[in-house]
Amino acid sequence: MPASQDRRSRTRAIAASAQKSQTAQRTYLGWATALAMLIVLALATGARAQESFPRIGISASKTAYVDHITVEFDTEFTLHAMVTGFAPGEPINQPVSVLPWVIHQVCCGAVLEILDIEYNPELQHSGHPLAGTVSTAEVCVDQDIIWLATLKVRMVATEAGDMLWAAGPFGPIQDCDGEVPFFMSMPVTITLDGEPTPTDISPWGEIKAMYR
Repeated sequence: MPASQDRRSRTRAIAASAQKSQTAQRTYLGWATALAMLIVLALATGARAQESFPRIGISASKTAYVDHITVEFDTEFTLHAMVTGFAPGEPINQPVSVLPWVIHQVCCGAVLEILDIEYNPELQHSGHPLAGTVSTAEVCVDQDIIWLATLKVRMVATEAGDMLWAAGPFGPIQDCDGEVPFFMSMPVTITLDGEPTPTDISPWGEIKAMYR
């Protein structure tokens, strides 16, 4: 191949890589903006904040909201998507029929690989947790805690530390009367311990592909 064509090929490859990187960055910024909007809206409601809005989020426990888990590098572990009340142990107090939810990163630089998903068989689910899932009930769901899914996951990161991930509303939630109640997000802190091995660090192209 002539040198000029080889240079053009490398230039096109670099440009394509940069464009994909920008797309991934916009995705991160989009979810971060959505989360910030939810927080601002909750603060701006003033007296309404006393109503203790229910939350869609991720927990280290299936039966209660546990906001922290510590894992070693190159270790599979389990997280749970759920709907809970505003405070730990507080019931939802909001019957629902349609729950759109999505898992997204809040901080700081790691990638969450979902290896397997066990959905709540009492609900119907469409989509994917990292792209947006809609969980629908055939009849009204009125429970203290609603379990949505159990996720077998693995963190990919270049260094140890605290990684903050959350789940939150992906679209309009519907109660049993067809109204659209307000729900908040709920995060979990994943602390990575130890030292990464080469198998812990996926190529950047593979990481970006998860967010296309």
